[in-house]
Amino acid sequence: MKNPIVKLSTLLILSALVSACGDDGDTGPQGPAGPQGEAGVDGTDGQDGADGQDGVNGNSAVYTVQITNLTYAQPFAPAAIILHESGYHAFAEGEAASMGIEVMAEGGNPAMVIEEAMDSTDFLDALNSGGILGPKTSSDMFTLVVPELDADDLRLTVTTMLVNTNDAFTGLNAADVSNMSVGDVKTFMTVTWDAGTEANTETAATMPGPAAGAAGGGGEAAGYDPVRDDLADVVRLHTGVTTNANATDPSREGLTTSVLAEGHRFDFPTSRVVITRTR
Repeated sequence: MKNPIVKLSTLLILSALVSACGDDGDTGPQGPAGPQGEAGVDGTDGQDGADGQDGVNGNSAVYTVQITNLTYAQPFAPAAIILHESGYHAFAEGEAASMGIEVMAEGGNPAMVIEEAMDSTDFLDALNSGGILGPKTSSDMFTLVVPELDADDLRLTVTTMLVNTNDAFTGLNAADVSNMSVGDVKTFMTVTWDAGTEANTETAATMPGPAAGAAGGGGEAAGYDPVRDDLADVVRLHTGVTTNANATDPSREGLTTSVLAEGHRFDFPTSRVVITRTR
C-alpha cells in the first residue's frame, strides 16, 4: 500500500501547476513613439549628364517681309501682311471693296483686313506692321510662319493706305510666293489702288494724314466714313491725286478745295515689297 502522504503531496503539486498555467492577460496600450533621429548627411551631387543633341527644325517654313515706301511725300499707314493659299483675295479690281478694305483705305487701320483673311479657310498667317512708314523709308523685317506642307501653294497679300489721300492704298493682292527654297528672295513693285469708297475731294475734313492736319483737319475724325460717296464704288487703279497746283489756271489741272501739293503726287511703282524665306 502506497504511502497516503506521498499521494497527498503529489496532488498538491499538480494543483499548483494547474493554477500556474492560467490565460494570458490583455495586451497593454502602445507606448509613445520615441524621438526622431537626426537626418543623415547629404550625399555629394552626381556629375552632370551629357548634353542632348540639338533638335531639328519643326515642319514650318519661315519668311520675312520688308516694305519700302517709294513716294516723295506720302506716308504709309500700318500694313496688313498676310500669307495664305491661292483661294483667298483681299480685293478684286472692278468689284466693290470689302468693309475691311474700306476701313483700311479711308482711315489706315488694317485690323479688319486681317480679320477678314482669318475667316478664310486659305488663311495661314498674318500681322499688323504697326506704325507709320515714312516716304523713302524701308520698314523693319516682319516674320511670318506657315506649315511646310503649304509652301507649295503660297500667296502674299499686303495692303497699306497712302494717308494723304481719301481712299488710296498700295500693296500686293495674292502675289505668288510658292516653292521658295531657304535663302530665296522675291521682290515685287506695287501699284496704287482707289478703293472706290470715298470721293477724291482731297479736303482737310476727309483725309487723315499730315497734309490735312496742317490745314486744320486730318486725324481719326477725317478717316473712315461709313457713307460711300464715290460714284464708281469699285476698286480700280488710282489715277493719282489732283492737288491744288495750278488751281487758279483754267488751262491747267487743279482742285481749289485740295490741301495737297505737287509733292503729294505718286507714281507707279509706289512701293517695293521683298519676301525672303529664312527657314
